[in-house]
Amino acid sequence: MSASTTDVTISNTALGMIGAKRITLLTEATEEARVVNNIYEAMRDEVLCEYGWSFAQKRLALVDITRTDQDAWVTATAYAVDDIILAADGLYYKCLIAHTSGVFATDLAAVDWVLYTSWVTGTAYAIETKVYNVGIEYSCLVNHTAAALFATDLASVYWVATDLIVETNDGTDYVYYLPTDLLRINLISDANAIVKLEGTFRLLSDTGDLTMIYTYANNDPTSYSGQFITALATRIAAEVCFNLTQSMSKAQTIMEKYNTMDLPRATAADSTQSTPMEGRQDFWEWARISGDGGYGYVRPNQQTWHPLS
Repeated sequence: MSASTTDVTISNTALGMIGAKRITLLTEATEEARVVNNIYEAMRDEVLCEYGWSFAQKRLALVDITRTDQDAWVTATAYAVDDIILAADGLYYKCLIAHTSGVFATDLAAVDWVLYTSWVTGTAYAIETKVYNVGIEYSCLVNHTAAALFATDLASVYWVATDLIVETNDGTDYVYYLPTDLLRINLISDANAIVKLEGTFRLLSDTGDLTMIYTYANNDPTSYSGQFITALATRIAAEVCFNLTQSMSKAQTIMEKYNTMDLPRATAADSTQSTPMEGRQDFWEWARISGDGGYGYVRPNQQTWHPLS
């Protein structure tokens, strides 16, 4: 780790590996800067995904955003004041006048129903609290005191709309919100939980109250280890080499150096920063079958890593 390390110094290390000109800024008007700038973030995230780097890990209690199970509106049914229903339009309504339902559009026009809002300004809300606003259910992502307008808190990403699991045979009952800086899940708290990444920032599971350790998109180069910086620079060099030198053989040689030397050295050095870990027999079986090394890929009914005792 070095306070002087920047995206530019890493880029210049990469450019030096292929004999290209140095740059001052990634955004400057030179071919070298343009080529590196186009791929820098993608290569950084790719190398971060290669391993559970100690400087790029976060622990998080996952926020349950599963939609509350409410009764759907049904015709010819007696409804009382304050009853809550889910209408065919996917919105929640609150009963204002006791009545026996007919056609929903007719009842709505008669002001028997109103879009349900339970959110209140100035209220202290805790993570996972569920509220309704104009017929939509939301789950709280951040402990906060409500602003004057719900739109303000929504723009601050204090709330996210809940999700409804369409019934399938995969056994999932919970929807969790995933952090926007997630690159790769490394550990899930329940070894026997079924987990599935699905959609944007969503994780489905059959288990409640999950926590995880994940690799995040760490964009602070001053936190990187020296070995990681070398590996990242080598990966960038391999990616930009042909565009700047027109030498495919040189690009292949640099990529081989990344795969066989710089990346293994970096992961080996980083592995000494924490307690050694071991996996169950079925982990090793999966690693041999899958060919991906197994680490960090969450699979149904498989034991996750645990510290040696």
